[in-house]
Amino acid sequence: MASPNLASKCSTAMAKPSLPLKLFLWVFIVVNLPTSSFQNDEDDEVANKTWVLTPKVYESDVTHILNSLLDGYDNKLRPDIGVKPTVIHTDMFVNSIGPVNAINMEYTIDIFFAQTWYDRRLKFNSTMKVLRLNSNMVGKIWIPDTFFRNSKKADAHWITTPNRMLRIWNDGRILYTLRLTIDAECQLKLNNFPMDEHSCPLEFSSYGYPREEIVYKWKRSSVEVGDIRSWRLYQFSFVGLRNTSEIVRTVSGDYVVLTVSLT
Repeated sequence: MASPNLASKCSTAMAKPSLPLKLFLWVFIVVNLPTSSFQNDEDDEVANKTWVLTPKVYESDVTHILNSLLDGYDNKLRPDIGVKPTVIHTDMFVNSIGPVNAINMEYTIDIFFAQTWYDRRLKFNSTMKVLRLNSNMVGKIWIPDTFFRNSKKADAHWITTPNRMLRIWNDGRILYTLRLTIDAECQLKLNNFPMDEHSCPLEFSSYGYPREEIVYKWKRSSVEVGDIRSWRLYQFSFVGLRNTSEIVRTVSGDYVVLTVSLT
């Protein structure tokens, strides 16, 4: 039979677990606590995603690329100057047309206008294939001096920031897009109104570079239109469009002129 002192010691040992045992029990309870519904939803969302591992790019890497591209770069000179013409591929998305003003012989058009060209001076080596930049970079590289030949008024969109986008690929390809609202001249012939058909052009070209310096070309899917139900055409109906290219001869040289005609 055990002595009273020994029995008391055994009882005390069973009542007060040692420190390692306490730690084990605490960890076991925490690990097996039920998670909240928010965490479960989060886990389900993560489980349903497909993750693609890509090389990590740091902000300092992008800054280094941009600084190296602009080091010694002269934005006053077009790409391939003295070698060959710079080819500008263009396309546009028509947000809306209208109203058409038959008295002033003009119409309003809202577009996204995109231009693509190559500038070998802007090639770079990186795990990044493309630099997606905002309008702050636009004034630092060469940009085509494109203007709309039959515009009476043209406004760029600036709210909340300038509606301009610039992308630079590692092979030197440049994409520059901007949003414009243009009041363009349209010579309406109203002899048989309202049974007549009208074609309103939107013409653009380089302002100062003749075709020996800049050549404009339409892309394959060059002009697309948005939802025409929101267009303010009123007494007119939109039938379709076509895009053309021509050489216009002037006293300052021959210029490549691209036109989209809206009927």
